[in-house]
Amino acid sequence: MSPFRRLFVLSFLGIIAVSVMLWFGLGRRSKPEGGVRLDPIYLAKRDLIAPLQRIRGSRPFTSQEMELLKKFSRDPDKYIRCRALSALRDVRDPQQRQEAIQIALEHLSDPEWVVRVYALRVLATLMAKEHVSAILPLLNDSQPEVRAEAKKALQKLGYQVGE
Repeated sequence: MSPFRRLFVLSFLGIIAVSVMLWFGLGRRSKPEGGVRLDPIYLAKRDLIAPLQRIRGSRPFTSQEMELLKKFSRDPDKYIRCRALSALRDVRDPQQRQEAIQIALEHLSDPEWVVRVYALRVLATLMAKEHVSAILPLLNDSQPEVRAEAKKALQKLGYQVGE
């Protein structure tokens, strides 16, 4: 067999092998969702919160929805807590606004910095000027993302914040 013919056959077989791997999705199942296997319980909770996140203030939450968001705001999973806070960010009903602010205030001392950031966003979006004193200590938070978000929140509430 000539070297040219051998090279042609090997190249052809290589192309076939790659085509088969692509066709059957080799590697697709080995790293689900960016290499992290998501817990089915997390996925179920996420699917319950997602429709509430999409409401975005278009209507008040029902009492059952508000209770669900309160429950999920105390969830052990930081991402579920973040999703619950995200859903509470755009409430328009005055009573629900007060509840959302109270929930956000509780999370300003959350051990997870990302939850503190979401809590600050809730307070800023709901224009909770009456609670500026709770936001101020976060300007000295150990996490730079929290410090930056506290600064943004205070600026959104109409305060000048220096470097």
